[in-house]
Amino acid sequence: MPDKVLRRSLIALLVLLGGCAGRMGDPAFSSIKATPVRAELARLYFYRAFEPYESLAWPLIYLNGAPLAPSQPGVASFRDIEPGSYAISVFSPGLYPNQFKKVLLHPGETIYVRIESLRNWYRGFNWERDTFVVSLVGATEAQADMAALRYVE
Repeated sequence: MPDKVLRRSLIALLVLLGGCAGRMGDPAFSSIKATPVRAELARLYFYRAFEPYESLAWPLIYLNGAPLAPSQPGVASFRDIEPGSYAISVFSPGLYPNQFKKVLLHPGETIYVRIESLRNWYRGFNWERDTFVVSLVGATEAQADMAALRYVE
């Protein structure tokens, strides 16, 4: 009897650890070689740190109200887009001051966007709501942040 319990516990532990590993086919962001942004386009990098004590939800990122991609914990990605003025937002049940950003992208320019999770910001006595915030980050800090993240197109 104890042998069956031990075997089942071991199988359950392996399944649980396998679920924490993430998608195995996604390369590390530091290993990809992104082509330079074309002169007539602008590049928008967006990423979110893997913080298991924060929200693990995948809220959508929006550009000017149109869905762009989900914000996945532990993932970095980029999109080449037309230059212009953009409102960058993310679906967030919780509210936060200056939560979303507006940017003016010029041809050949690169902008780095970090999606931050503030799980304990919007809460009551026995409830809490995920709160997501868009932050614009400098290139050096963003590249250091993204190095260990997974890359998803």
